[in-house]
Amino acid sequence: MATIVNERYALSLYEAARDEDKVSEILDQFAVIAEAIREAPDFLKMLQAPAIALEDKKKVLQDAFSGKADPYLLNFLMLITEKRRVGGLLEMQEAYKQHYYEEHGIIEVIATTAVPMDDALTDQLIAKLRKITSKEVILRKKVDPSILGGIVIKLGNDQIDTSVKTRLAELTQKMTQIIA
Repeated sequence: MATIVNERYALSLYEAARDEDKVSEILDQFAVIAEAIREAPDFLKMLQAPAIALEDKKKVLQDAFSGKADPYLLNFLMLITEKRRVGGLLEMQEAYKQHYYEEHGIIEVIATTAVPMDDALTDQLIAKLRKITSKEVILRKKVDPSILGGIVIKLGNDQIDTSVKTRLAELTQKMTQIIA
C-alpha cells in the first residue's frame, strides 16, 4: 500500500495521462522504468543523493529516458526528483497500476503452488476467478516447494490458503490444544 503522498503523486500522473489518452502507454513505460530501478537500485540511490546537483540528476534522467518515455512520464520523474520524492517511485508505479486496474475492471492475483501449474489448471483457475470477481484476471504464478501441496491465492488484500503446510500447522495446533 502506497503512502498518501506517493498515492497522490501517482493519481496526479494518472489523471494527466487520462486527460491525454495515454494511460496504457504510460502504464507500460512506468512498469519498464520500475523494473529497471529494481534491477539497478544504485540508479535510484544516485537520484536521491544530496551530494549530486539537481541539474545533474535531471540531465541523467533526460539522457536515460528521453525518446524512450512519454514526456509526461519524464517530466513526472524530474518532478519527483526535484521534490525529493523519487525514493517512492516504486510505490508510485504500483499505485498508478492499481488506478489503471480499478478503472479497467482488472484484478491481479498471485497463485503460489508447490510445483508449476500446467496450462489447463491455469486456465481453469483464471475462469473460476473471473466468475468469482466479475473482473479480468491477471494471474501471476509462483512456485514455493515449502507449501508442500495445494495452493495459496492472494487476491487483493484477501488470501485463500489451502496449502498442505497450512493444513498441517492447523492440525498441529489442534493436537497441541487437545493434548495440553
